[in-house]
Amino acid sequence: MDQSLLKENLQSVIIQSISLAPQTTYNSLNVYRNHFGADDFFHKAALTFSQQGPLVSLLCLNCADSDIDEFLSRQLYANLEIVRTTPDDSFADIIDYISSTSSKYLCFCEPNHRYDSSKIFDMVYSLESLPSVDILISARYYSDKAGNIIAPSELPYSEEQPDIIIDGTLLLQHSINEHRNLFGNLSTLMCATSYSKKLLFDLPATQFNAINSLSFLFHMLIGARIHIMPTPLVLTLLQPYTDDAPMLKAYQEFADSFAAKNSISISPFWKSDSSSKPLLIFPEITFFYTDMGEYYNLEPIAAEAARRGYQTVFTQDIKQKAEIGIYCQHQCYPENSKFSVILLHDMAQGHNRWPNIWYVERWNKFDLGVVPGQLWNSLWAQCACQYYANPRHGVYELGYPKSDLMDSPPLEKHIQELRAQFNFKYNFSILYAPSWEYDGKEDDFVCALASLPVNLLIKQAHWPAGYEHISHNIEQMRAMHENKYDNLYYVEPTESIITALKLCDMVVSDESSVMVEALMFHKPSIAVIDWLIPDTTPARHASVPMDCVVKCKKVQLREHAEKMLSNPSYYRSVLEKGSQFFSNQGSVCKDIMDAIEYYTETANDSNKKTDCKFLSKKVAPKYAACSLWN
Repeated sequence: MDQSLLKENLQSVIIQSISLAPQTTYNSLNVYRNHFGADDFFHKAALTFSQQGPLVSLLCLNCADSDIDEFLSRQLYANLEIVRTTPDDSFADIIDYISSTSSKYLCFCEPNHRYDSSKIFDMVYSLESLPSVDILISARYYSDKAGNIIAPSELPYSEEQPDIIIDGTLLLQHSINEHRNLFGNLSTLMCATSYSKKLLFDLPATQFNAINSLSFLFHMLIGARIHIMPTPLVLTLLQPYTDDAPMLKAYQEFADSFAAKNSISISPFWKSDSSSKPLLIFPEITFFYTDMGEYYNLEPIAAEAARRGYQTVFTQDIKQKAEIGIYCQHQCYPENSKFSVILLHDMAQGHNRWPNIWYVERWNKFDLGVVPGQLWNSLWAQCACQYYANPRHGVYELGYPKSDLMDSPPLEKHIQELRAQFNFKYNFSILYAPSWEYDGKEDDFVCALASLPVNLLIKQAHWPAGYEHISHNIEQMRAMHENKYDNLYYVEPTESIITALKLCDMVVSDESSVMVEALMFHKPSIAVIDWLIPDTTPARHASVPMDCVVKCKKVQLREHAEKMLSNPSYYRSVLEKGSQFFSNQGSVCKDIMDAIEYYTETANDSNKKTDCKFLSKKVAPKYAACSLWN
């Protein structure tokens, strides 16, 4: 149907049904919003429609009048009974209000939150269609004060089961045992007033605070039939980091008491163990790798460990049991190691999810986390408010293991051997090193640059089993180009990328971490942003959030290569941004091993004195923890 005709028809249906068929009107408004956005017609229709909707109590807890007025000015729901609390009010006063109000639903407004304009509107009409539900909870985002999203809330079900009704007692039991807030807070809740009138609140007549708010919320949730909306309608504004030990103690005392009074079954081990007592383990370190890129990143640590007398094992069995396990994969099994360390897989890891890669790639099951430099320090610090980003002993900015090898004599010797083998035609070399070989990228590179007075180096990634289609693309491209050009040279996929970076003067890629690693050698990179990445269907364009590379389309590749040849200073300002990626070069592996020795006690090191300087490199969270009480 023509879009203008669809718009006209929907507007007609909405206008005619506003006073006659509430659910039809709401469904039509949703269709309209999905197609045409929340335009003026939608706003006016939603406000008109909501004036006839059920009465909703909006309880504003400790909110400034100006914040309440701003909230109301944006909401699309009009039939509200506003309750403004004063500093002298308590939850006892709220409970008295609930017992007397004639509203159909209750919802809350709190400081340090922002709300979608359709928050009340959408929650009311969702509840209207769910008569068996007592409480509706919306998903939420956590954001900084500028509104930048740091993390989404977790949902207590898989994305394939969004329509289930959850038992509140089981939800609380699971949340307490797992240290995971799956229920939101008062701001994310809307409750049927008829349900809340039946509750027996066991609350002191004291003023509002975090624990009293949590107690009030728990009393509402226990035994309730709950539905959770996957659409985030609330922003919780993150607060600056503070020591939460006093709040954690108060929470644990409250949770113990509440669980006992309400017969909630919780594990005797539910409280987090903050003990830092070293583990007694055998001096053997297992290094887990699934491709040669991972192998070469771990190899320098293994050399330092061997120097200290540790047995070292490399394995591609990601589930192998270990005394000390060092991992750098997207998916790991640290539960199989007595002590586990997690490093990044690569410098651009999860770049399309920055700042929060930890929502998917969780570090809370590891003992120790290592980040390579200032940029990753900043990314982790923003997300450390979420439990799943936190290894047991914290995260340290100890550097990137490969950077310890930049000027090593064995590498220098190997480079001289390769230079003699290649017998380069020209003095300047451009390296092509993509993340994925796909859609003829290598051919684009060769065709664009082969006629320039430069050496073209090609270093494809080493792909593990399961990626035969990419390995086939690599073989096909090599067969097409090898021995066809006198200035084209192949660095074998099994070689370390450090070797290729040492050989070249400049890098061309799509979105690969190679462009960041080139900064260790102060070499510039060009990212071709319209090259395709086949990790989605259909394949997507390259994602390059880093500002330390030059970005262009493939038709501009030759132009930028020529600029580099004629005017190297053109890239100087870009290169200067690379300092944020790497730190501690030359001491990375030493500090990683010092950290391992500090937190473990092996059978042969009882008299060993560990260098504790690494402790000064511990990364501090930027924001206060997002926990069960907020």
